[in-house]
Amino acid sequence: MAAISALMVGFCLTLPALARPLERELPPKQAACWERDYDAAHLKAHPGQRVASIRLVHLPDAVPPEPGGSYVQFYINLRQRNAATGYDYQLGGFCRPNGKGLRCRPEWEAGSWRIDAGPGGTLDVRSDGIVANPNPYDAEEIADKAVKIPSKPDDMLWRLAPAKGSCELQ
Repeated sequence: MAAISALMVGFCLTLPALARPLERELPPKQAACWERDYDAAHLKAHPGQRVASIRLVHLPDAVPPEPGGSYVQFYINLRQRNAATGYDYQLGGFCRPNGKGLRCRPEWEAGSWRIDAGPGGTLDVRSDGIVANPNPYDAEEIADKAVKIPSKPDDMLWRLAPAKGSCELQ
């Protein structure tokens, strides 16, 4: 009987470790947004970086995720802006647990990325090279004016902070 009790206590203690990675940062039933606007000094120090502004939106009610996973949408501005307001490009994908983070892929061939908890309450997005789309209704690989954003040299890691504005799909 003591052995069964010890096993049950051990199992209960492991339950938090089985939780979905980044559940606090990307809650399964709550909106969460993360963003970064790179200032001129950062962009000057990283001349190969194409992304000037990025926003990650997680709205579980808008796009139901797969069981145990998440759906996130990126909005991106490059150094060469196209639109006068808002974001020029976007890319969404489904994320699945992978170690302590999430591995994310769109439904089509448009690259992949990993999301991990960063230092000081930030979120780290590690790009493996993505294709972003100016038109939300076309798949990236066939969209007119879709843009490839390689992970190297300076677009390999985007460190995002909680967004200050409203959390919504655009």
